[in-house]
Amino acid sequence: MRASRGAIHALVAVLATVAAVGARATPADAQATRALVIVGLGGTEEYRRGFATLAADLHGALTQKLGLPPENVVVLAERPEDVPGVAGDRSTLEAIRSALSSLARASGPEDRLLVVLIGHGTSQGEEARFNLPGPDLSADDLDLALTPFTTQTVAVVHAGSAGGGFVAALAGPRRIVLSATRSARERNATEFARYFVESLSGDGADLDKDGAVSLLEAFTYTRAEVARHYAEEKELLTEHAVLEDDGDGEGSPDPGASAADGRQADAFRFRTSAVGEARATDDPVLARLYGERQEIQARIDRLRGQRAEMTQEAYDEALEALLVELALKTREIRAREGGGT
Repeated sequence: MRASRGAIHALVAVLATVAAVGARATPADAQATRALVIVGLGGTEEYRRGFATLAADLHGALTQKLGLPPENVVVLAERPEDVPGVAGDRSTLEAIRSALSSLARASGPEDRLLVVLIGHGTSQGEEARFNLPGPDLSADDLDLALTPFTTQTVAVVHAGSAGGGFVAALAGPRRIVLSATRSARERNATEFARYFVESLSGDGADLDKDGAVSLLEAFTYTRAEVARHYAEEKELLTEHAVLEDDGDGEGSPDPGASAADGRQADAFRFRTSAVGEARATDDPVLARLYGERQEIQARIDRLRGQRAEMTQEAYDEALEALLVELALKTREIRAREGGGT
């Protein structure tokens, strides 16, 4: 199966290269970002409405705070009427293929695509599917639908259960994959979507206060908030998020801008309304809090350097504790900045 998909990728790339001969390069400032938000089956009324609310909030963050033109953001939902004025078609397999085909035709060679899956996933062994009205979406289905994006950077965020089963299938050049789970076997409902949407709609994910949020920062924020949530609820952590962007098909739980996984995600940035905001502050309390958060991040970086000397269990336990500490510090900063808790 992988050989067949590889052949398709190669053929599409050759055809795209031939078609592009003689075309002028797109300047960097002409780069556009497009997004497809897919809301899967809720299963219950509570989940259905919750997923619809997250899709509406994500659409608002992308088009208002982050400045994407509304026509560049497509939302498909189980019931479009649950997301009035935002969702277009139902989130069927055929509608997803059609939406991605249209987005590909509208995209320039240097453009970027963000695909976000909000819903539930299932799996049999390592074969994972995302639940839709009608036939479900498999990793191979999505990989094939993304083949027209030969030169564009494509980021896929699988925020549902069993998303880890999509990572290897979607990995490749100019591909970034964020998954709420590290494998297809983590099938419990996830909290990842809630905090990922929060990372783009709020200000807490801009860890370096440079007026932009990268997918790497969004992942770090989301994973920390998920860990904090489970710790505060005194529940066993049943979702372990990973990020893959070096093409080897192996997701990392702790990516970084200078690590194997994380470089592309760090470069995939959204400018916010806080562009140009100075990192310095006249508030001595905020200055201290910023410094303390940087120190926590430095400890995470040092822990990464010690990974080879630790057992996997000890490393995961230490990383989770630091992520909780990072999330709590970020919330303290947001409260001081006036962003609430």
